[in-house]
Order: sequence, then structure tokens, then C-alpha cells
Amino acid sequence: MICRSTLYGEGVFETFRCFHGLPVFLRKHFERMKMGAKLLRIPTPGWREFKQTVKEKIDVSADLRVKVCLFSFGSQVFDEKPKESELVCFISRYERPRKPLRLHLVSFPRNSKSPVVRIKSLNYLENVLGRREAKEMGFDEGLFLNERGEVAECCASNIFWMKDKVIYTPDESCGLLPGITRELVLSLAPKLGFKVKEGRYGLKNLLESDCVFLTNSLIGAHRVEEIEGFKIRGKNKNFAELQLEIFRTLKWLP
Repeated sequence: MICRSTLYGEGVFETFRCFHGLPVFLRKHFERMKMGAKLLRIPTPGWREFKQTVKEKIDVSADLRVKVCLFSFGSQVFDEKPKESELVCFISRYERPRKPLRLHLVSFPRNSKSPVVRIKSLNYLENVLGRREAKEMGFDEGLFLNERGEVAECCASNIFWMKDKVIYTPDESCGLLPGITRELVLSLAPKLGFKVKEGRYGLKNLLESDCVFLTNSLIGAHRVEEIEGFKIRGKNKNFAELQLEIFRTLKWLP
């Protein structure tokens, strides 16, 4: 059997933080991996195997960055379906960003029509190139606009912004991976008195906001202070309230 993940990037993965034990939404990560594997026709292990693979690797006394990959195996002929798969878990020490983030506008667009934009594929090259471009320009993260010039997502995170007590975020039709922490924000925000609006927005909407923040399963929610040299100088009290509730739900508080 040939590893098709090596030949074609055919595979899926999940990345998340393990803070002194299994993550709160581990089952959601499994379900998302299963959805991506179904699209790529990769045989998928069951929930018990997924959970056990993670459990065997983690140290409950440690704060870890965990990446679970599902590799595909089969023919080297590119259009044939994979025959087998293997689940592998990688761990490293977790390091949370300490400072507000600075975003760079990636020079190429996100394709909102691509079927793989909504899964965590091992063919992660667009994100690699976008993040690398941002770092080489002196920024922390890259921000993708889609082919229509609408805000889509960042290289490894979803993006939100606030105006008073309203939280805005791009709709899935803009071309983004609907993150698990994104889903958490959408469910928590109304309970905290925020109104949430998903839609198609231009860059101007971000620059006129009170606060911009990113979410994923490693950082939870983290504030943005600059987008391509433009400083976000808004009120952050509302964000601090939301961030605290996110961390509490994820059980990341000491």
C-alpha cells in the first residue's frame, strides 16, 4: 500500500489544546474528522479508537498541543479511492500567544467554491503559504479575502469583530472552515447579551469595528490589534467578558 497522504495530501487532521486532560469537545473533533474523511472517501476509525489514540498520548498533568492525523493508503493512481487508513496522534508543549495579534492580508484569495475549504485536509498548502507570507512580512497571521473581496477567514482561525453589543462573522458561504470554537462563540454570545450576525462583509467592516478577535481550538479567542498596519483602537471590555466565558466553557481556567 502506498501512502496517498504523502503523494497527494489526501488525509484529514484535527488540532486542539489538551489542558490537564481530554478536551471538552473531543467528540466534535472526531465528527468533523469523519465528515472530511467521508468527502475524501477515506475509511474512518470509530469514536472509541479515536478517543483511545488521543488518550494514550496525553499526560493529564501537562498542557499540550495535540494533532490527530488520518492518513490514507492505497493505489498510487491519483483518482482511485483509498483502501485503508491509519490514525496517528502527535503532541507538543502548548504555548499560547501572549500579545494581541497583527494580521496581514494574504496576496491570493480564498476560493469560496472549493469543496476542500470546509474540511481540515492534510493538503494545507494554501494556509502554509498564507501564514509564511504573513510571517515574512513581520505579522503574526494571514487574513484571507475570497474571490469576491469578502472577508473569509485566517490561515488557522475564524475571525469575528464587535460593534457595541453586536458580534459579526463571515457566513460559511464566504469560504471558510466552520471551526468548533466558532460554533461555541455563536452559541455563547446570545446568552451573554450579544447579538450575532453572520453575513458577507468587506474589509471596511473590520476596520470600523470596536474589536477584532480570532478563534480556534488552540487559542480559544484572542484579540487582534492591527490589520495590515491599521490599528484597531476600540473598546475591549465586551470581548474580555466573552473570552472569559469561552475559557470557562473549555475548562482552560486554572
